[in-house]
Amino acid sequence: MRQIRLTESRLRGMILEATRRAIMMEERGEETDSKIRELISFLHNAQKPVREIHWNTNEYALHMVTDETIGDLCEWEDGLAEAFLGDRDIELKISDRKPESDTDFKSIINELVDLASEVKESVSGNKDYDNVCAVLDEILETGNQLLYKSQLK
Repeated sequence: MRQIRLTESRLRGMILEATRRAIMMEERGEETDSKIRELISFLHNAQKPVREIHWNTNEYALHMVTDETIGDLCEWEDGLAEAFLGDRDIELKISDRKPESDTDFKSIINELVDLASEVKESVSGNKDYDNVCAVLDEILETGNQLLYKSQLK
C-alpha cells in the first residue's frame, strides 16, 4: 500500500511540475508575442517621422538614406506582420508605440535596432518563430547599414 502512495505522490508532483512548465512557456510565448506586436507598431509609427525628416533635411546623404528607409520600414512592417500571423487565428492591431524621437533619424534607427535585437533574443531557437527571425535578421542587418550611411556627408 505504501508503494502506491509514493507512486501517486510522485505522479502528482510530476503533473504539477509539467503544468508549471506549460504555464511558464505560455506566459513566455505571450510576452514574446507582445514584443513582436510592439515592434510591428514601431515600424508602422516610425514611417511618419522618417518621412518628415526626409522632406525637411538639407543634407543630401540624409535625404537619400531616409528615402531608402521609408520603403524598408513599410516592407519590414508587412513582412513581420505576415510572418507573425502565419497560421495564428488572431487579429493584429497597431498600438501607439512610437519612436522616442521624431526628429533624429539616428535615434529612430538605433531604437529600431535595439527593439529588433530584443525581439530576436526572445524568439531565437523557437521553431514557431523561424519566419519572424528571418525578417528580424534583415531589419538588424539593414538597420546597421542605414546607421553607417546616415553618417556619410
